[in-house]
Amino acid sequence: MRLLLSVLCCLTATCGAAQAGGACDPWLHKTVRATGDYVPAEEAYARSFVFGLSLDCNGARERVTVQRPTGRLPVCRSGQKVEVVGKLIWNSTLITGHYEINDPSSVACR
Repeated sequence: MRLLLSVLCCLTATCGAAQAGGACDPWLHKTVRATGDYVPAEEAYARSFVFGLSLDCNGARERVTVQRPTGRLPVCRSGQKVEVVGKLIWNSTLITGHYEINDPSSVACR
């Protein structure tokens, strides 16, 4: 019985963490104009489809995944400023969850 309760407590804590966001929550489900540091995908062939954006949200650094399934995203230099316009969402598919901007309306290396 104790083991069952321990497992249930761990599962509840994990599920709660997956639903929690972070410092960028005030902008969730809104179209944002985000400027941050470009973090390239590890594999060169994927860089026109997906990259990371290191974004400052109220003093906390958050990683935002930017992706476009059809590709055609610009490939910036690692650490270069990049401006992205799109809707910010929280994807809780993974255990820890993460921010994403899918199919942005605009992306530009600065």
